Amino acid sequence: MVRKLGVRALTLGLGCSFILISACSTNHEIRPRSVNDPHTNLVSEEQTDDPDLYFGDLGVEQQINAHRLRSLAAADPNKKALVDPNGFPLVKQHPNPSLHPDKKTYVESAIKTAESYIGTPYVYGSDRTEPSTFDCSDYTRWVFLTALGMDLPWDSRSQAAYVKAFSKKTYTSLNQAKRGDLLFFSSYRGNRAADYANLTPADKTITHVGIYMGNGKIIHCPSKKSGGVHIGTLTWRQLDNRFIFGGTILD
Repeated sequence: MVRKLGVRALTLGLGCSFILISACSTNHEIRPRSVNDPHTNLVSEEQTDDPDLYFGDLGVEQQINAHRLRSLAAADPNKKALVDPNGFPLVKQHPNPSLHPDKKTYVESAIKTAESYIGTPYVYGSDRTEPSTFDCSDYTRWVFLTALGMDLPWDSRSQAAYVKAFSKKTYTSLNQAKRGDLLFFSSYRGNRAADYANLTPADKTITHVGIYMGNGKIIHCPSKKSGGVHIGTLTWRQLDNRFIFGGTILD
């Protein structure tokens, strides 16, 4: 009797092990919601290569807890307040005069600081009060804050609103981009140019931002898989086809 029970237990154990091994060997990982098809929770195998890219920083500002709400200098009460997409007032920022520019230009100060964070890990909705991790807009904000004392808005759409409100130069062609400019991009949809053809304006929500380095290079923090903060080309993950507009925030 004992022997029969032992055989049954062994058989049951082997069966459970087989089920576990089979489950681990199949490809049933949780996948991101597709930005291409709002009616499905699944995307194709080609689209699961870097899930963070599909969301960018969309919705980050809404996730920030009340005790972490950003503080802003008071806007001029005699003027109609400009607000960003999250309802926060847009206040024009200037480099802190006590911070001397690197190589006599504020752009180079910003670039030098941007490069100092290469390799910093990506975390969606990262803590805006310290630089141990970044998402794309936390990174660009932190660069300008620490390099020049300029406190930009906290997500890419709000930073885009800031640039449109205060930049002396904005453009929709990458050929006009200058070193140190902020560049804004729509959601990642795939690795083919065709994935971005015939999109409507509603399809082109800003979800990513980076700093132009010149010579077709960008420094940004787009995802965990990309290694966090890194320098890449504007052809990386179809950035050139995702480009919406750019602008200069340093006079």
